Amino acid sequence: MRKLQVSLCMALPISFAMTPLARPEFKLTKDLLSGREPAQFQLNEAQIAQCHAPLMPGMEMYLTPLEASALGGEWGSWQLTDAADAPSTAAWRLNFMSTEWRTMHITSEGNLSAIAKPVEIDELKEQHNFVPEDTAFGMEHWTFVEDLLAPGVAMKYDGMNYSMGKAPGSFPVTYTASPQLKDGAIPAPSWQYWAIMDCKKKLVAVVALEETDGMRPGRCKIYNNKGQKATEAIPDALIPRLQFVDINQHLLATAEAPALGSDIPMPQLPRRGTLGNMLPYTIRFERGGYYLSSDLLKKDFRWILSAAVQLRSLQDATQGFTPLFVKDKYLLLSVVLALGLIFLVIFGTMLVSSLRTMSRIFFHRDKSLPNYQTPLP
Repeated sequence: MRKLQVSLCMALPISFAMTPLARPEFKLTKDLLSGREPAQFQLNEAQIAQCHAPLMPGMEMYLTPLEASALGGEWGSWQLTDAADAPSTAAWRLNFMSTEWRTMHITSEGNLSAIAKPVEIDELKEQHNFVPEDTAFGMEHWTFVEDLLAPGVAMKYDGMNYSMGKAPGSFPVTYTASPQLKDGAIPAPSWQYWAIMDCKKKLVAVVALEETDGMRPGRCKIYNNKGQKATEAIPDALIPRLQFVDINQHLLATAEAPALGSDIPMPQLPRRGTLGNMLPYTIRFERGGYYLSSDLLKKDFRWILSAAVQLRSLQDATQGFTPLFVKDKYLLLSVVLALGLIFLVIFGTMLVSSLRTMSRIFFHRDKSLPNYQTPLP
Protein backbone atom coordinates (compact mmCIF):
# COMPACT_ATOMS: atom_id res chain seq x y z
CA MET A 1 0.00 0.00 0.00
CA ARG A 2 1.38 3.41 -0.95
CA LYS A 3 1.54 5.84 1.97
CA LEU A 4 1.86 9.58 1.57
CA GLN A 5 3.30 11.57 4.47
CA VAL A 6 3.28 15.36 4.44
CA SER A 7 5.00 17.49 7.09
CA LEU A 8 4.64 21.26 7.23
CA CYS A 9 6.96 23.55 9.17
CA MET A 10 7.11 27.36 9.15
CA ALA A 11 10.64 27.68 7.89
CA LEU A 12 11.05 24.25 6.44
CA PRO A 13 10.10 23.07 2.96
CA ILE A 14 7.38 20.52 2.38
CA SER A 15 8.74 16.97 2.47
CA PHE A 16 7.20 13.78 1.04
CA ALA A 17 7.96 10.28 2.26
CA MET A 18 6.95 7.29 0.09
CA THR A 19 6.67 3.70 1.24
CA PRO A 20 7.15 0.77 -1.12
CA LEU A 21 4.12 -0.36 -3.13
CA ALA A 22 2.61 -3.53 -1.58
CA ARG A 23 1.04 -6.30 -3.69
CA PRO A 24 -2.66 -6.83 -2.86
CA GLU A 25 -3.58 -10.28 -1.62
CA PHE A 26 -6.89 -11.96 -2.45
CA LYS A 27 -8.17 -14.80 -0.32
CA LEU A 28 -11.34 -16.86 -0.52
CA THR A 29 -13.30 -15.98 2.55
CA LYS A 30 -16.45 -17.46 4.01
CA ASP A 31 -18.46 -14.48 2.76
CA LEU A 32 -17.42 -15.12 -0.83
CA LEU A 33 -18.32 -18.79 -0.62
CA SER A 34 -21.55 -18.32 1.27
CA GLY A 35 -24.79 -19.15 -0.50
CA ARG A 36 -27.50 -21.75 -0.72
CA GLU A 37 -27.82 -24.62 -3.11
CA PRO A 38 -30.40 -23.71 -5.80
CA ALA A 39 -33.24 -26.05 -6.65
CA GLN A 40 -32.05 -28.82 -8.94
CA PHE A 41 -33.56 -30.13 -12.17
CA GLN A 42 -32.77 -33.51 -13.70
CA LEU A 43 -33.57 -35.12 -17.02
CA ASN A 44 -35.73 -38.21 -16.72
CA GLU A 45 -35.62 -41.24 -19.01
CA ALA A 46 -38.40 -39.97 -21.27
CA GLN A 47 -36.67 -36.63 -21.78
CA ILE A 48 -33.43 -38.35 -22.72
CA ALA A 49 -34.95 -40.91 -25.10
CA GLN A 50 -38.14 -39.38 -26.56
CA CYS A 51 -39.20 -36.01 -25.15
CA HIS A 52 -36.28 -33.94 -26.28
CA ALA A 53 -36.25 -30.49 -24.70
CA PRO A 54 -36.94 -27.49 -26.96
CA LEU A 55 -33.74 -25.99 -28.25
CA MET A 56 -32.67 -22.65 -26.77
CA PRO A 57 -29.50 -21.99 -28.78
CA GLY A 58 -29.44 -18.20 -28.41
CA MET A 59 -28.88 -16.06 -25.35
CA GLU A 60 -31.99 -14.16 -26.48
CA MET A 61 -35.22 -15.69 -27.79
CA TYR A 62 -38.37 -14.15 -29.21
CA LEU A 63 -41.59 -15.75 -27.96
CA THR A 64 -44.45 -14.77 -30.20
CA PRO A 65 -48.00 -15.82 -31.13
CA LEU A 66 -48.55 -16.36 -34.83
CA GLU A 67 -52.30 -16.74 -35.37
CA ALA A 68 -55.58 -17.51 -33.61
CA SER A 69 -58.99 -18.65 -34.84
CA ALA A 70 -62.16 -20.13 -33.35
CA LEU A 71 -61.74 -23.44 -35.19
CA GLY A 72 -57.96 -23.76 -35.44
CA GLY A 73 -57.13 -22.57 -31.94
CA GLU A 74 -53.99 -20.52 -31.33
CA TRP A 75 -50.37 -21.20 -32.06
CA GLY A 76 -46.99 -19.52 -31.91
CA SER A 77 -43.25 -20.10 -32.00
CA TRP A 78 -39.98 -19.44 -30.19
CA GLN A 79 -37.63 -17.74 -32.60
CA LEU A 80 -34.03 -16.59 -32.57
CA THR A 81 -35.03 -13.01 -33.45
CA ASP A 82 -38.19 -10.98 -34.01
CA ALA A 83 -37.75 -11.03 -37.79
CA ALA A 84 -40.61 -12.55 -39.78
CA ASP A 85 -38.30 -15.11 -41.43
CA ALA A 86 -36.25 -15.88 -38.30
CA PRO A 87 -35.52 -19.56 -37.60
CA SER A 88 -37.87 -21.18 -35.09
CA THR A 89 -36.55 -23.72 -32.57
CA ALA A 90 -39.87 -24.61 -30.90
CA ALA A 91 -43.60 -24.11 -31.35
CA TRP A 92 -46.72 -24.26 -29.18
CA ARG A 93 -50.42 -24.70 -29.82
CA LEU A 94 -53.82 -24.41 -28.07
CA ASN A 95 -56.95 -26.32 -29.12
CA PHE A 96 -60.05 -24.11 -28.85
CA MET A 97 -62.34 -27.06 -29.64
CA SER A 98 -61.42 -28.88 -26.43
CA THR A 99 -62.70 -28.28 -22.90
CA GLU A 100 -59.01 -28.23 -21.85
CA TRP A 101 -58.33 -25.47 -24.32
CA ARG A 102 -55.73 -23.79 -22.10
CA THR A 103 -53.46 -26.85 -22.30
CA MET A 104 -50.36 -25.84 -24.24
CA HIS A 105 -48.54 -28.43 -26.34
CA ILE A 106 -44.89 -27.51 -26.96
CA THR A 107 -43.14 -29.15 -29.89
CA SER A 108 -39.58 -29.16 -31.15
CA GLU A 109 -38.65 -30.27 -34.66
CA GLY A 110 -42.23 -31.47 -35.11
CA ASN A 111 -42.16 -33.79 -32.08
CA LEU A 112 -44.01 -33.24 -28.81
CA SER A 113 -41.60 -32.04 -26.14
CA ALA A 114 -43.73 -30.86 -23.23
CA ILE A 115 -47.27 -30.18 -22.07
CA ALA A 116 -48.32 -27.28 -19.83
CA LYS A 117 -51.79 -27.26 -18.29
CA PRO A 118 -53.51 -25.34 -15.46
CA VAL A 119 -54.06 -27.44 -12.35
CA GLU A 120 -55.26 -27.04 -8.79
CA ILE A 121 -52.79 -27.34 -5.95
CA ASP A 122 -54.70 -30.32 -4.55
CA GLU A 123 -54.41 -32.09 -7.88
CA LEU A 124 -50.65 -31.58 -7.87
CA LYS A 125 -50.44 -33.03 -4.40
CA GLU A 126 -52.54 -36.09 -5.18
CA GLN A 127 -51.13 -36.96 -8.61
CA HIS A 128 -47.50 -35.85 -8.28
CA ASN A 129 -46.92 -35.58 -4.51
CA PHE A 130 -46.07 -31.91 -5.07
CA VAL A 131 -46.16 -29.35 -2.24
CA PRO A 132 -44.62 -25.89 -2.89
CA GLU A 133 -42.08 -25.05 -0.22
CA ASP A 134 -43.27 -21.48 0.35
CA THR A 135 -46.62 -22.75 1.60
CA ALA A 136 -45.05 -24.94 4.27
CA PHE A 137 -41.37 -24.14 4.80
CA GLY A 138 -38.45 -22.26 3.25
CA MET A 139 -40.02 -18.80 3.31
CA GLU A 140 -37.17 -17.29 5.35
CA HIS A 141 -34.75 -17.79 2.45
CA TRP A 142 -36.82 -15.66 0.09
CA THR A 143 -37.57 -12.63 2.28
CA PHE A 144 -35.49 -10.43 -0.02
CA VAL A 145 -38.28 -10.69 -2.60
CA GLU A 146 -40.46 -8.37 -0.52
CA ASP A 147 -37.83 -5.64 -0.82
CA LEU A 148 -37.65 -6.13 -4.58
CA LEU A 149 -41.43 -5.85 -4.83
CA ALA A 150 -41.49 -2.54 -2.91
CA PRO A 151 -41.65 -0.30 -6.04
CA GLY A 152 -44.84 -2.04 -7.14
CA VAL A 153 -46.41 -1.57 -3.72
CA ALA A 154 -45.43 2.11 -3.73
CA MET A 155 -46.98 2.51 -7.19
CA LYS A 156 -50.24 1.03 -5.93
CA TYR A 157 -50.39 3.42 -2.98
CA ASP A 158 -49.48 6.34 -5.22
CA GLY A 159 -52.64 5.77 -7.26
CA MET A 160 -54.99 5.79 -4.27
CA ASN A 161 -57.20 8.63 -3.09
CA TYR A 162 -55.86 10.18 0.11
CA SER A 163 -57.81 12.10 2.70
CA MET A 164 -56.41 14.77 5.02
CA GLY A 165 -56.94 14.63 8.74
CA LYS A 166 -55.77 16.37 11.91
CA ALA A 167 -53.88 14.22 14.36
CA PRO A 168 -55.78 14.43 17.67
CA GLY A 169 -53.92 15.95 20.64
CA SER A 170 -50.88 16.92 18.58
CA PHE A 171 -48.88 20.01 19.37
CA PRO A 172 -47.86 21.65 17.23
CA VAL A 173 -50.85 20.80 15.06
CA THR A 174 -50.08 17.87 12.75
CA TYR A 175 -52.02 16.92 9.64
CA THR A 176 -51.83 13.46 8.12
CA ALA A 177 -52.85 12.06 4.76
CA SER A 178 -53.82 8.43 4.27
CA PRO A 179 -56.03 6.30 2.03
CA GLN A 180 -59.21 4.68 3.21
CA LEU A 181 -58.65 1.54 5.24
CA LYS A 182 -60.43 -0.71 2.74
CA ASP A 183 -58.38 0.76 -0.11
CA GLY A 184 -55.10 0.76 1.77
CA ALA A 185 -55.26 -2.92 2.65
CA ILE A 186 -53.52 -4.78 -0.19
CA PRO A 187 -54.97 -8.30 -0.50
CA ALA A 188 -52.70 -11.31 -0.65
CA PRO A 189 -52.09 -12.46 -4.24
CA SER A 190 -53.95 -15.47 -5.57
CA TRP A 191 -52.07 -17.95 -7.73
CA GLN A 192 -52.83 -20.13 -10.73
CA TYR A 193 -50.60 -23.22 -10.89
CA TRP A 194 -49.45 -24.73 -14.18
CA ALA A 195 -47.97 -28.21 -14.43
CA ILE A 196 -45.19 -28.59 -17.00
CA MET A 197 -44.85 -32.23 -18.01
CA ASP A 198 -42.86 -34.16 -20.58
CA CYS A 199 -44.47 -35.97 -23.51
CA LYS A 200 -45.24 -38.93 -21.21
CA LYS A 201 -47.03 -36.61 -18.76
CA LYS A 202 -44.35 -36.92 -16.08
CA LEU A 203 -43.97 -33.76 -14.00
CA VAL A 204 -40.90 -31.66 -14.84
CA ALA A 205 -41.66 -28.30 -13.22
CA VAL A 206 -44.51 -26.20 -11.83
CA VAL A 207 -45.16 -22.54 -12.61
CA ALA A 208 -47.24 -20.35 -10.27
CA LEU A 209 -48.66 -17.18 -11.84
CA GLU A 210 -50.28 -14.34 -9.94
CA GLU A 211 -53.86 -13.81 -11.06
CA THR A 212 -54.37 -10.28 -12.38
CA ASP A 213 -56.76 -8.43 -14.65
CA GLY A 214 -54.30 -8.82 -17.53
CA MET A 215 -53.50 -5.11 -17.60
CA ARG A 216 -50.70 -5.00 -15.04
CA PRO A 217 -47.52 -7.06 -14.71
CA GLY A 218 -47.94 -10.12 -12.49
CA ARG A 219 -45.56 -12.22 -10.44
CA CYS A 220 -44.26 -15.62 -11.49
CA LYS A 221 -42.61 -18.48 -9.60
CA ILE A 222 -41.00 -21.68 -10.87
CA TYR A 223 -40.59 -24.88 -8.83
CA ASN A 224 -38.89 -28.16 -9.60
CA ASN A 225 -40.91 -31.37 -9.43
CA LYS A 226 -40.06 -31.78 -5.75
CA GLY A 227 -41.64 -28.47 -4.73
CA GLN A 228 -38.43 -26.47 -4.28
CA LYS A 229 -38.68 -22.92 -5.55
CA ALA A 230 -36.02 -22.36 -8.19
CA THR A 231 -36.74 -18.75 -9.11
CA GLU A 232 -39.19 -15.92 -8.74
CA ALA A 233 -39.80 -13.27 -11.35
CA ILE A 234 -39.94 -9.70 -10.05
CA PRO A 235 -42.39 -7.73 -12.21
CA ASP A 236 -42.00 -4.06 -12.99
CA ALA A 237 -44.59 -1.78 -11.45
CA LEU A 238 -45.97 -0.67 -14.83
CA ILE A 239 -43.94 -2.14 -17.71
CA PRO A 240 -44.44 -5.80 -18.73
CA ARG A 241 -40.93 -6.75 -17.65
CA LEU A 242 -39.96 -9.81 -15.57
CA GLN A 243 -36.60 -10.35 -13.88
CA PHE A 244 -35.99 -13.90 -12.68
CA VAL A 245 -33.79 -14.25 -9.58
CA ASP A 246 -32.77 -17.36 -7.64
CA ILE A 247 -32.40 -17.98 -3.92
CA ASN A 248 -28.95 -16.32 -3.93
CA GLN A 249 -30.36 -13.18 -5.61
CA HIS A 250 -28.57 -14.01 -8.86
CA LEU A 251 -30.26 -12.71 -12.00
CA LEU A 252 -31.18 -15.62 -14.29
CA ALA A 253 -33.12 -14.01 -17.11
CA THR A 254 -35.00 -10.87 -18.14
CA ALA A 255 -38.14 -10.87 -20.26
CA GLU A 256 -40.03 -7.87 -21.63
CA ALA A 257 -42.83 -7.27 -24.11
CA PRO A 258 -42.41 -6.77 -26.97
CA ALA A 259 -38.62 -6.27 -26.82
CA LEU A 260 -36.01 -5.60 -24.17
CA GLY A 261 -35.74 -1.89 -23.47
CA SER A 262 -39.13 -1.00 -24.99
CA ASP A 263 -40.30 0.61 -21.73
CA ILE A 264 -43.96 0.70 -22.84
CA PRO A 265 -46.56 0.62 -20.04
CA MET A 266 -48.61 -2.54 -20.20
CA PRO A 267 -52.03 -0.86 -20.69
CA GLN A 268 -50.69 1.03 -23.70
CA LEU A 269 -49.31 -1.96 -25.58
CA PRO A 270 -51.35 -2.72 -28.73
CA ARG A 271 -53.08 -6.09 -28.83
CA ARG A 272 -54.30 -7.89 -31.93
CA GLY A 273 -57.38 -10.07 -31.97
CA THR A 274 -55.89 -12.22 -34.74
CA LEU A 275 -53.13 -13.16 -32.29
CA GLY A 276 -55.49 -13.88 -29.41
CA ASN A 277 -54.54 -10.57 -27.73
CA MET A 278 -51.32 -12.21 -26.56
CA LEU A 279 -48.21 -10.10 -26.13
CA PRO A 280 -44.92 -11.23 -27.68
CA TYR A 281 -41.97 -11.32 -25.31
CA THR A 282 -38.21 -11.21 -25.73
CA ILE A 283 -36.23 -13.12 -23.11
CA ARG A 284 -32.50 -12.84 -22.43
CA PHE A 285 -30.68 -15.52 -20.45
CA GLU A 286 -27.70 -14.81 -18.23
CA ARG A 287 -24.57 -16.94 -18.45
CA GLY A 288 -24.35 -19.79 -15.97
CA GLY A 289 -21.55 -22.09 -14.99
CA TYR A 290 -20.48 -20.12 -11.91
CA TYR A 291 -20.45 -21.33 -8.32
CA LEU A 292 -23.99 -22.15 -7.15
CA SER A 293 -25.48 -21.23 -10.52
CA SER A 294 -29.04 -22.34 -11.22
CA ASP A 295 -29.80 -25.38 -13.36
CA LEU A 296 -32.28 -23.18 -15.26
CA LEU A 297 -29.30 -21.58 -17.00
CA LYS A 298 -28.23 -24.91 -18.48
CA LYS A 299 -29.10 -25.58 -22.12
CA ASP A 300 -31.37 -28.50 -21.19
CA PHE A 301 -33.55 -26.42 -18.86
CA ARG A 302 -33.56 -22.84 -20.19
CA TRP A 303 -36.76 -23.67 -22.05
CA ILE A 304 -38.59 -23.81 -18.68
CA LEU A 305 -37.98 -20.06 -18.26
CA SER A 306 -39.36 -19.48 -21.77
CA ALA A 307 -42.39 -21.63 -21.00
CA ALA A 308 -43.08 -19.62 -17.83
CA VAL A 309 -42.99 -16.35 -19.78
CA GLN A 310 -45.26 -17.82 -22.48
CA LEU A 311 -47.74 -18.96 -19.85
CA ARG A 312 -47.65 -15.52 -18.24
CA SER A 313 -48.58 -13.99 -21.59
CA LEU A 314 -51.31 -16.59 -22.13
CA GLN A 315 -52.90 -16.06 -18.71
CA ASP A 316 -52.87 -12.27 -19.14
CA ALA A 317 -54.55 -12.52 -22.56
CA THR A 318 -57.28 -14.99 -21.60
CA GLN A 319 -58.73 -13.24 -18.56
CA GLY A 320 -62.51 -13.59 -18.95
CA PHE A 321 -62.13 -15.35 -22.31
CA THR A 322 -63.69 -18.69 -23.26
CA PRO A 323 -63.58 -20.10 -26.80
CA LEU A 324 -66.87 -19.87 -28.68
CA PHE A 325 -67.47 -23.59 -29.06
CA VAL A 326 -66.46 -24.31 -25.46
CA LYS A 327 -68.77 -21.62 -24.13
CA ASP A 328 -71.77 -22.78 -26.17
CA LYS A 329 -71.69 -26.54 -26.65
CA TYR A 330 -75.09 -26.50 -28.36
CA LEU A 331 -73.63 -24.20 -30.99
CA LEU A 332 -70.94 -26.76 -31.72
CA LEU A 333 -73.57 -29.50 -31.92
CA SER A 334 -75.65 -27.37 -34.28
CA VAL A 335 -72.66 -26.79 -36.54
CA VAL A 336 -71.85 -30.51 -36.61
CA LEU A 337 -75.48 -31.41 -37.43
CA ALA A 338 -75.65 -28.73 -40.12
CA LEU A 339 -72.46 -29.99 -41.73
CA GLY A 340 -73.77 -33.56 -41.53
CA LEU A 341 -77.05 -32.56 -43.17
CA ILE A 342 -75.23 -30.75 -45.95
CA PHE A 343 -73.08 -33.82 -46.51
CA LEU A 344 -76.13 -36.07 -46.70
CA VAL A 345 -77.88 -33.79 -49.18
CA ILE A 346 -74.84 -33.60 -51.42
CA PHE A 347 -74.23 -37.35 -51.16
CA GLY A 348 -77.90 -38.14 -51.86
CA THR A 349 -77.98 -35.87 -54.89
CA MET A 350 -74.86 -37.45 -56.32
CA LEU A 351 -76.23 -40.95 -55.65
CA VAL A 352 -79.54 -40.27 -57.38
CA SER A 353 -77.76 -38.75 -60.36
CA SER A 354 -75.44 -41.75 -60.59
CA LEU A 355 -78.36 -44.22 -60.45
CA ARG A 356 -80.17 -42.40 -63.25
CA THR A 357 -77.08 -42.48 -65.40
CA MET A 358 -76.57 -46.20 -64.78
CA SER A 359 -80.25 -46.85 -65.55
CA ARG A 360 -80.00 -45.14 -68.92
CA ILE A 361 -76.86 -47.08 -69.78
CA PHE A 362 -77.87 -50.60 -68.75
CA PHE A 363 -81.67 -50.74 -68.66
CA HIS A 364 -82.94 -48.39 -71.38
CA ARG A 365 -84.15 -50.17 -74.61
CA ASP A 366 -85.42 -48.61 -77.82
CA LYS A 367 -88.72 -50.42 -78.53
CA SER A 368 -88.94 -49.25 -82.20
CA LEU A 369 -87.56 -51.80 -84.73
CA PRO A 370 -85.47 -50.73 -87.68
CA ASN A 371 -87.47 -50.40 -91.00
CA TYR A 372 -85.97 -52.95 -93.35
CA GLN A 373 -87.30 -53.09 -96.92
CA THR A 374 -87.92 -56.62 -98.32
CA PRO A 375 -86.80 -56.85 -101.94
CA LEU A 376 -89.43 -58.00 -104.50
CA PRO A 377 -88.93 -61.36 -106.19
